[in-house]
Amino acid sequence: MRKIIYTITMGVVMMCSLAACGKSKEESNDKTDATEAVQNTEESEDVVIDVDVQEVADKLLSDGDFKDELGVVDKTIAMTRLYGLDEAIVEAAAFYTNSNATAEEIAVIKVVGNEDVDTVKAAYENRIEEQKEACKDYLPDEMPKLEDAVIFTKGNYVVLCVSNDSKKAEDIIEKMFE
Repeated sequence: MRKIIYTITMGVVMMCSLAACGKSKEESNDKTDATEAVQNTEESEDVVIDVDVQEVADKLLSDGDFKDELGVVDKTIAMTRLYGLDEAIVEAAAFYTNSNATAEEIAVIKVVGNEDVDTVKAAYENRIEEQKEACKDYLPDEMPKLEDAVIFTKGNYVVLCVSNDSKKAEDIIEKMFE
């Protein structure tokens, strides 16, 4: 009986934490400075790259350093609820997120036009700031991961990785885009 009550209680706590993670459109428009979260940014309008976004996300998941068991997130849910992005600007995307026990996540987006790279990058930075706000009291041990989050851009691709080892994630991403 105790296990059932515990399971139900944990389910309610997780549902409440998911509901509290989102912000209204007005709040999302208030951009905060997250430059400290950007580890590597390469931008070039002339670069023509063809990388499978799912392969990049899977490689980060398999070879990266994560404490949590990350799960696949539906594209529409990730785009609208986590990042506040319009699906019309996205050509391809892959997402993995945490079980609410950590701040770890992976997001790989290929935008339709190069002009949308900054929009996605800003959405990632906003997400990091939201996570910092949510974690500072709830999961304070996750703050270093958010401070060292990797945001990588190349061509029409924008990658976000929040993990235990930013340098390792950065190396994996760079190799995938060589």
